[in-house]
Amino acid sequence: MLPEGTQKEQIVVDLEPGSEWRFESEADENIAIRVLSHEPVFINSEELPLATWYPIHRYTKGAIYSPTQARVEVTSLPASQYTSTSTIHPQLLNVHLALERTRLLARRYLLSSITNAEGIQRGPRVMVMGPPSSGKTTIVKNLVNLALSSGMGWTVGVGGLDPSSPSNLIPGTLSLSTPSHPIPTHHLAHPFGSPPTSTPSNTLSADIPTIGWWLGGLEPSNKNAEVWKALVDRMGQEWNKRCETDKTALASGLIMDTSSAFTNPLLATKKDDPKARYTLVSQAVDAFDIDTILVIGHEKLHIDLSRLPSLQSKGVNVVRIPKSGGVVDLDDQARELVHSFQIRSYFYGEPPLPIEISNLMGKMVGIDGSLNPYSFQIGWETLVVLRVGEENSAPSSALPLGSSRTLSPTRLTRVDPSGPAHVVRLLNTVLAIVDIKPEDRIKSDKKPKIEEVKTEGEEIEGQEEEEEEEDMEEVPFVEEIGTREVLGFIVITAIDAQKKKYTILSPSPGKLPSTVAIAGSIEWVDSA
Repeated sequence: MLPEGTQKEQIVVDLEPGSEWRFESEADENIAIRVLSHEPVFINSEELPLATWYPIHRYTKGAIYSPTQARVEVTSLPASQYTSTSTIHPQLLNVHLALERTRLLARRYLLSSITNAEGIQRGPRVMVMGPPSSGKTTIVKNLVNLALSSGMGWTVGVGGLDPSSPSNLIPGTLSLSTPSHPIPTHHLAHPFGSPPTSTPSNTLSADIPTIGWWLGGLEPSNKNAEVWKALVDRMGQEWNKRCETDKTALASGLIMDTSSAFTNPLLATKKDDPKARYTLVSQAVDAFDIDTILVIGHEKLHIDLSRLPSLQSKGVNVVRIPKSGGVVDLDDQARELVHSFQIRSYFYGEPPLPIEISNLMGKMVGIDGSLNPYSFQIGWETLVVLRVGEENSAPSSALPLGSSRTLSPTRLTRVDPSGPAHVVRLLNTVLAIVDIKPEDRIKSDKKPKIEEVKTEGEEIEGQEEEEEEEDMEEVPFVEEIGTREVLGFIVITAIDAQKKKYTILSPSPGKLPSTVAIAGSIEWVDSA
């Protein structure tokens, strides 16, 4: 605390026209920013409100951009901060203007049936690609905020095909969201805004309607390629359904973030077609009817995609844009920290503001409050835990000699919690809850057996145990539920083998919306 009668020295950052102030906050660095001049100042193309404190939590990396000369007050200077006139905002603005023109022509056609020379009948559908730490998520966020700030009432779709950096859900998720106002940048847990919660939201909180699909891994691979394709096809179908009933969404278009694994040309290439390249890229283009691909700074990737026959036949425009000089390379430790923040914020809500920020004099932008998760126990037989994909089945080497696997690549496997811990891998595992309908259940072919009453209790008990083991191994649901949109997420925090019960952490109290959950490889231990 400062001594009474003293004031903290004011820290002011002067921005030249077309420059940006870049910062990288560390573990103990929470800052707040306030615009002092009347000229507009932006963070990820969201205009900062005048004379209002804008909090930014620790570990956040970003840049404040000013197209004209401006002054910004900062509560404290991070250890790593500097001003640069090298910015890609002019290029982003050019991309935005081209996309905005397409939206306007599409709206005129959809609402007034006014045709145009280019034959544009719907809004732009853009996919952003690039190597790791190239700024893909930042580019997507800027383009979305530019569209939402235009005042035209757009409802741009945001596609998240990067499970390591999900839109606003848990890592391992693919998502579709439709923000209606610019997305803020308060902390690293929600790159595309926060998901809807049970607490009241405010106009600046980015409470965004979102639907998600559970991959259960941080990136597509050859092992989960078929599951990935099924999920992307599902996402494309849902987006097309939305556009069929919502002309504004159809005219607004879609901007999609992608995994850095997409830059691998041999990813998901099958043995029967060894010359295929960028298989997952072509599949995503087909699923969402992508018309433009933005490649960030990767010259070879730009050339490869421009020559890809599957994209040429569809007339997809491949455009290369420069990589920002302010992009920060993240190591594995930094990525794990981000993932932990994202999972924790799903259960506990926004991190609290430190006292030195919350007690600032003057107006403060509204942010979401904290949540109160709920922990309870549930029986093994009540919560059905499944895994999706061929990688969870028995290895091919275990098959009889000369035989081949005929299992579906999206088959379901039930997890037996009584098995070895290193095999089951359920403790601290994130589970995705899926909705189950009556028609999803598979009727058992077992017929009830009528037997004479046994007098030896041990024999009867042994029979019951065998039947129980058989029931635990069965998957009484159709495969389709494994690639269905999820209802929410829980975490198994403890396993009681004696009582045969899980202890789970749920984001809200009350009964689970479904007792069928999908497990993946995402684990989380609350260390905060």
